[in-house]
Amino acid sequence: MQSVDAVLEIKKAIENEAKQVGTMSWLGNWKVFLSLEHSTKRATVINYSNASLDYIFKQLRKETDKHTANFKIDVAYQFKAMLFSEWNDMALHTKKNYCRLGVSFDKGFHTALLEQEVNGNAMIQPKETGLALNVENLNRYLIQSHKEHGKLEIEANSEVIVFDTIGFYFDGDTVLPLYRGELNHGRRIISQLEPSEVEELIRKSGAYLADQVGADGEFIYGYFSCFDKKIKHYNSLRHASSTYSMLESYEVSGEPKILRAAEKALRFLAIDLIREQESRAYVIERDNNEMKLGANAAAILAFSKYMQVTENNSYLALSQKLAHAICDQQQEDGRFIHVLEYPTLAVKDAFRIIYYDGEAVLGLLRLYELDRDSRWLDVATKAFDHFIKNEYWKNHDHWLSYCTNEITKYLPEDRYFEFGLKNAFGRLDFIYDRATTFPTFLELTVATHDMCERIEAENKAYLLEGFHREKLERTIEKRADYQLNGFFYPELAMYYKNPARILHSFFIRHHSFRVRIDDVEHNISGYCRYLHRITAAVPEKKRKKKCSCKEKTLYKQILYW
Repeated sequence: MQSVDAVLEIKKAIENEAKQVGTMSWLGNWKVFLSLEHSTKRATVINYSNASLDYIFKQLRKETDKHTANFKIDVAYQFKAMLFSEWNDMALHTKKNYCRLGVSFDKGFHTALLEQEVNGNAMIQPKETGLALNVENLNRYLIQSHKEHGKLEIEANSEVIVFDTIGFYFDGDTVLPLYRGELNHGRRIISQLEPSEVEELIRKSGAYLADQVGADGEFIYGYFSCFDKKIKHYNSLRHASSTYSMLESYEVSGEPKILRAAEKALRFLAIDLIREQESRAYVIERDNNEMKLGANAAAILAFSKYMQVTENNSYLALSQKLAHAICDQQQEDGRFIHVLEYPTLAVKDAFRIIYYDGEAVLGLLRLYELDRDSRWLDVATKAFDHFIKNEYWKNHDHWLSYCTNEITKYLPEDRYFEFGLKNAFGRLDFIYDRATTFPTFLELTVATHDMCERIEAENKAYLLEGFHREKLERTIEKRADYQLNGFFYPELAMYYKNPARILHSFFIRHHSFRVRIDDVEHNISGYCRYLHRITAAVPEKKRKKKCSCKEKTLYKQILYW
């Protein structure tokens, strides 16, 4: 599709929308925004105001003809005038970066800003009292975007206009309608997640992680997207777990680039982040010489996944050394010591965070799947005795869902199934309604779905009595769709300082649009499990073999289109 055809299609769509929603003008004028996409700088956003939509779209055609890249068109509607003091109070008491309305600081809409412009430039700073507006960031952007309109004077009784928008994004081939309203605002409408779309999501986010791996195998840890600020901290545990998720992405996509990056990251893990002492091995945090239980576990997960997908057992001996170190940290009652100092192995923190326990058990069980060493299963069983006795299910932890699902493959006992059910079902209402795109919720719920399938396969359906299976399935579908609000589709990435840096990554909105390798990792893992869930009914003979990316694309066309 040519850009001229795209503009015409968008105009027709807007005219149809106007028939449905009624007036879409402010003081007799249409308010339209054209966002021109760039690769390495923020989108150029041009404001249009005129009583004639035809006139505005003639101007849009002239501008898009000059611009060779993709673009987005938004039309404002549902206008509401309010005092600045009212807007300020609303902004103060809205979760950080969750104000999803555009705002104009003048009646003529010269200073009108899309919601994505406001949040992409960190213009709102929620707090208890005071001024919510970051005036410095606002003024900087108004100047950079040529939206300044004389001296901007805002007082408590100044009038501002807030508005919603109906948006459309042209990706160079297709016009994509975008969500309006609150939490989904501004991202492409996907009526139902199809396997091909989930595969593409996993491939793109896996490729993003691969691009963060340097020549030496170390990751770029992350960015704060608004101003392209690099996160300087590093975390060995997240290095290992992100490498694991890259291998999950490779398993789905067969993308050679992802495997090559994962192999570099594994070498860096083995050589730079692991210290060996005879028959033991420890993943070390380089800045403080901590040895975290969860880091050893994540390393085993990464090495085990590599050995599984490549059938190359070169990391087996090292994984067993890491597992021995985990076993050493188990106490008589089944609990684990969480953090040691290296090289003394003195206890630094007996307990730090609940996640480490489930990670440790899952790591041991994944290694057991490869070498069938009964020691790993024995330690896992002893840990579960401790989990059950101390009601760890109350933590509603995704790692506990993972390891419960795993141990029931070998020991399908009622007590494990009951533990796993309580770990998830007591949290479903919270998960379903949660406004943040918390990625581990999808992991927790889909792991529980897998366990429910095993309960039925073991003829233990009586265990599911009192648990609303349909509610679990609805929650999974809701989270799988909702987590897309944390994905940097191009129609959102364009509003940040360096779109190419963050494109196809996952971010945390209320953490200043942070993109960190573990934010991407957890989403990949969740969507990999979700993909398995929605393709489980495909006959075995039709399931994908390992093949080239070209072959995979052809396969998707045949199977899903």
